[in-house]
Amino acid sequence: MTLKVLFLLVALGAVVGAIGMLSSPNPVHSALFLVWTLFCVAAVYLLLGAEFLAIVQIIVYAGAIMVLFLFIIMLLNLRRDEFGDDPLPGQWTWGLMFSALLAVALVSVAGAAVTLKFAGDPLTLTPIPEIARVLFTKYLLAFEIASLILLIAMVGVVVLAKRPKEGT
Repeated sequence: MTLKVLFLLVALGAVVGAIGMLSSPNPVHSALFLVWTLFCVAAVYLLLGAEFLAIVQIIVYAGAIMVLFLFIIMLLNLRRDEFGDDPLPGQWTWGLMFSALLAVALVSVAGAAVTLKFAGDPLTLTPIPEIARVLFTKYLLAFEIASLILLIAMVGVVVLAKRPKEGT
């Protein structure tokens, strides 16, 4: 099996997982579809020769972040009937129109992207110790701000989704 065919299979798996995530009415099933999609993205990283990024993708996103998402989903105990049948009128129509527009844009630039060549071996371009040194020295403030924004977003979701106690 050639590398191109393997890439197409993994990319198709990622697209199927993303569609399943968006179309599933159950939030836990959506989170599991997202885990599938994240594993497919890690497989793409492996095919590109970026083993470190694949491991980080699996450990950080498919592992830690998804456990956190599932914990929050189960903590909030969301029910489908609380949202109604169609929260946004015409959402499928607009979604399909924007998807078609995105597909046309991606197909139009795909020819140029295929002809790009890499400058060298990925392991010699970005060594892992250099990534760690730069991340925790030059970009430490941005790294901490990103983690703080994620924490604020999680607390905000819990506060907004918290149900008022009955009788108050």
